[in-house]
Amino acid sequence: MTMHPVGIDLGTTISAIARLDETGRTTMVPNAEGGTLTPSVVLFDDSGIIVGREALKLAAQAAGRIARWVKRDMGSPAYSQPIGGQFLPPEAIQACILGQLRADIERHLGTSYAPVITVPAFFDEPRRRATAEAASMAGVPLLDIVNEPTAAALAFGEQLGYL
Repeated sequence: MTMHPVGIDLGTTISAIARLDETGRTTMVPNAEGGTLTPSVVLFDDSGIIVGREALKLAAQAAGRIARWVKRDMGSPAYSQPIGGQFLPPEAIQACILGQLRADIERHLGTSYAPVITVPAFFDEPRRRATAEAASMAGVPLLDIVNEPTAAALAFGEQLGYL
């Protein structure tokens, strides 16, 4: 079974997934809505958890049940805003986003993939551990965590034909 290398940009405001295609070039993996960018927003609704564009659309109506910019709180004991009156761990909220991204990956590549997640270069060990924990909670088989500047340099090198 072929393992598909996958990169997850778990962004503060928007997340995205890239993979290597059959020719070795990077391509974006579409999300459930057909786009390539997924807003990093989670709505905790009575009927369940909504992630992405739909959660963003409902944000104004559901102020006390929406979580956004969660990445800023990674490594902290709790997300900075209460959700439904409770302070949730940020990695639990990030796991919701990663769970949606995992579903998008599996819809296009199946279950045989090896993802890396990008994080800011300033993320210290507790923030990196929290990110790895979020991946574990979401069922994402994390291969590694990569600094965003390193990922950007690799992408630029690929565009110039160095890779």
